[in-house]
Amino acid sequence: MLRLLILINLILVIFPSAQALLQENKKAAQPIRVGEESRGPWWMKQTALSAEGRLASLKGKSWWKKTLELKPGESMILEEKGEAKDRMAVRIESYGPENGEKTEVLVWVIDDDGDQSLKTGGDFHDDCYVYDFNRDGQAELMVDYADQDGNGQADFMEVRYFERGYLTRVWIGYDLENVGELFKFRNPLELLAEKLDLNLNGKKIYSQNVYDQAKKSWAPSEICPLASLDLNGDGLSEMIVRFNLDGDPSTLAIRSLEISLDADRSANLENPFHYDLGLVLEGRRVFDLNEFKIYSSKRRPPQEVFFVPYEKIMDLIKEYSVQTAGFSWKEFPEASQKGMPENRWKSQEIGWLFERRTLFSSSDNIQKWNVRREIAEGLENSPEFYYSDLDQRIHIFQAKEGWLPIGYVAGLPRLGELRYFDTDGDGFFDRREVYLVNSSRPVLVLVAKDEKATKIPFEFNFLSDFYLKKALPEALSRSEKLLSAMRKVYNYEPPPEYESALNKSTLSEKRYLQEIYVLLYFISLRDHFLTMANQTLFKDLSENETRGDLHPKIFRDPRQVASPLSSDRAWRLVRLVNELEQAYAQGDSDRFLEIINRIKELQL
Repeated sequence: MLRLLILINLILVIFPSAQALLQENKKAAQPIRVGEESRGPWWMKQTALSAEGRLASLKGKSWWKKTLELKPGESMILEEKGEAKDRMAVRIESYGPENGEKTEVLVWVIDDDGDQSLKTGGDFHDDCYVYDFNRDGQAELMVDYADQDGNGQADFMEVRYFERGYLTRVWIGYDLENVGELFKFRNPLELLAEKLDLNLNGKKIYSQNVYDQAKKSWAPSEICPLASLDLNGDGLSEMIVRFNLDGDPSTLAIRSLEISLDADRSANLENPFHYDLGLVLEGRRVFDLNEFKIYSSKRRPPQEVFFVPYEKIMDLIKEYSVQTAGFSWKEFPEASQKGMPENRWKSQEIGWLFERRTLFSSSDNIQKWNVRREIAEGLENSPEFYYSDLDQRIHIFQAKEGWLPIGYVAGLPRLGELRYFDTDGDGFFDRREVYLVNSSRPVLVLVAKDEKATKIPFEFNFLSDFYLKKALPEALSRSEKLLSAMRKVYNYEPPPEYESALNKSTLSEKRYLQEIYVLLYFISLRDHFLTMANQTLFKDLSENETRGDLHPKIFRDPRQVASPLSSDRAWRLVRLVNELEQAYAQGDSDRFLEIINRIKELQL
């Protein structure tokens, strides 16, 4: 019994907001519905809606005419009696470009908790802000903050939208670690345009709902929810999860999950939104309105919203029946690339690029270059991963195809693409093709004789540990060995910005830069030696060599200082280059070094 109590307390510590929600659900006799605000506290009555969800015109308020005299920058405390006394204010704000037409906005501020916040213009933990953008009495926007546990920080925040006075939709944000910062915006015009900047640091959860007039309630919308998870308690978010919904209210289902993971654990205070592994998991799970319903007495009606609760997210990910999985690995960040838009959500989710293959994805953050994409189809349960010793990379099992566009790193332009194929259908990639931007055929084909793969379970901490302790160190070591070997027989200088880019990179980014250098180095070395050999093997026989350059009776001029490459050495070089390519394809750095030493012995 003691163990059980300790476990319950531990769960309540980990999920404090979930605890508060459970307590509220027990206390609530019946949620207050739209049109029933008379049952609620005074502040709820002030913003009461009709049964159809209409917020009455502000022109009907006793204070309306007095506000007409206010100019931008001016405000007034509203003269009310009873509980509303000194707890409501109106101010006029003005927004727009510096040299352009300004929009005057009436802001009605309601101090829900009575902490005299109006003296400083209102607070962001238990006040409500109603915005009338044309000063015509018709509200277009309501921003509401609620502090459920009374600690002075907002536990949730809502941005409600009205069209012609009628409630239409809402964005809901919950803070589960008492930071109190949720939606960021410079002015309400950004909110009106739904240019929402979500704070996805730590433990946060956001959701979209739409208003159902017939049922006088909220209904889940496209994203329910978007959540950031702090897996190690450092205040940063190591994972972001999206639940994408599809269907009408009677057939509503979770059609896909989008997951972005900081697999190499490089996130820090300077770069808090760092994600390198991405998943889009397509399937279908009924969205149960009773199971995914969240109530709060602090919420203006409708008091129930719908999204997957934070404490159920990880279990639902593991239980989700996946049919198709899109796997992404961001090899290098977008910020250092050419020609990329700057105005992106700070979350830097991986997302899925709508190119080649489409998936059910809603993330706005899309990066094409230096992101590896793989597709696995015909799945029945959770996806599996594997580590390939051929390229020291983690792949998704059962993927038959993949691609990695390479370019815009370390001063390099667009380079080309690495393509992956599973030709024998065993779930592992066994063929890689390298294309350069000016080539219609692959410049390098790497076929594996032995796939040398290690299965990895669908467990994020295990995958991250495996990557950091095995995949990444082995990849860095292999690149160093290959570079050191190739320098013995051939010189290929990296681009001028390569060294400075290495010094600024994380270990994962350094690994990628080195692998690009190794790839280009190898292609150049191979082409150099094959060109050298082919110059001998493809030349016409001279009058002196009608029977071949190796014939014992051929006269050789003793005054010739440097003799041309003989055909036997040229052919030996061709065979060694072929063996070198096989060693490169198999990721066998020891064999690669051995062949390099044999090439060196040719004294070319």
